[in-house]
Amino acid sequence: MSTTVGAHYISEKISKVRWLPEKLQQSERFLTGSWDMDNNFVRVWRLHANPYAQGLEHTPRCNDKVAVEGDVTGLEFLNDDTFAVGCADGHLSLFHVQRAVEEDQIQRKARSERLHEFKCSQTRAPCTAIAVYGTDIATIGEDGRLNVLSANNLKQVKRAIDADSMTLLAVSYVSQHQLVTANRMGVIRMFDVRTAGDGQPKASFMAACQDTKSSNFVSAMATHPMQQHILICGSEEGSITVWDLRNLDYPASYLSAHNSPITDIGFHRQDPSKLFSAAEAGEVWMWSEKKQHFDASQNDGSSAWLCGDRLRTMVNVDGVLTNIRKAVNSFDVHGSRMVCGSDTEAVYIVNDV
Repeated sequence: MSTTVGAHYISEKISKVRWLPEKLQQSERFLTGSWDMDNNFVRVWRLHANPYAQGLEHTPRCNDKVAVEGDVTGLEFLNDDTFAVGCADGHLSLFHVQRAVEEDQIQRKARSERLHEFKCSQTRAPCTAIAVYGTDIATIGEDGRLNVLSANNLKQVKRAIDADSMTLLAVSYVSQHQLVTANRMGVIRMFDVRTAGDGQPKASFMAACQDTKSSNFVSAMATHPMQQHILICGSEEGSITVWDLRNLDYPASYLSAHNSPITDIGFHRQDPSKLFSAAEAGEVWMWSEKKQHFDASQNDGSSAWLCGDRLRTMVNVDGVLTNIRKAVNSFDVHGSRMVCGSDTEAVYIVNDV
């Protein structure tokens, strides 16, 4: 089947988008978080069959919305019905989705104290990203702080780490107790939250760059769903760097990719042979491992993503979205369907990816 794309204009710039988890069927619901609007919202959408729109199988309709106190900078599910939202006001909120036959509903269950602030001025600092592992939620911010909270009690911070002296842009869990963060200068640090009370990282390394004299900040990070020692980093220059966290002497692979900063990157959860990357130029690419190489690499327990210069010959690159002309800020894939959020004030539903 060929890929089809439907554009649906919703009059909001979208910073984050996520499918609602479904175990036994294709998800028909997704969430969006907006940014750069007079009033920002988290919304739940549901796909409805559309017999009138030619070439479009489904049209999304908003079932419910909740106002938030700033730009949505992070949105991740903890379980099938509970999700966390980080905002530019420095707070973290927990929401619950109530699914129904007709109209789904969103309810805010908890809101943290201010987690991020600039020490000198005592003013709020934006939360820039969040990551989730089980019931633990990690937040990072422009104040360089890394916080770990439990979804069971947002009023108490389990661990607060002064991870950096500058803005942190990306965070990802490697394991239950290990996280990686990336700052504005391209420095990536790995922390063990059990022992990092003094802010000392377990390891530090730099993002790769075409020009060795320039900095190249990491704008998006993801770990492999099955092999979490594989860390994928999307960067300001549009390149993709792959790190094997078991050996940090040098990057495992480096790919020149987009011509603009990468805004989001991630693997297909059910099919990790596919990686997706989105960029400010308004494009989403799919990197899929060639089957003959993928099968061979599985035999020795390695991955095509760790194959260095040979990686380019082991993956196919396809343009899922192109020529949107404004940044695609976020995407999510469930089954054979992708949803993308953009600064064009539209969501894009891509079938048969």
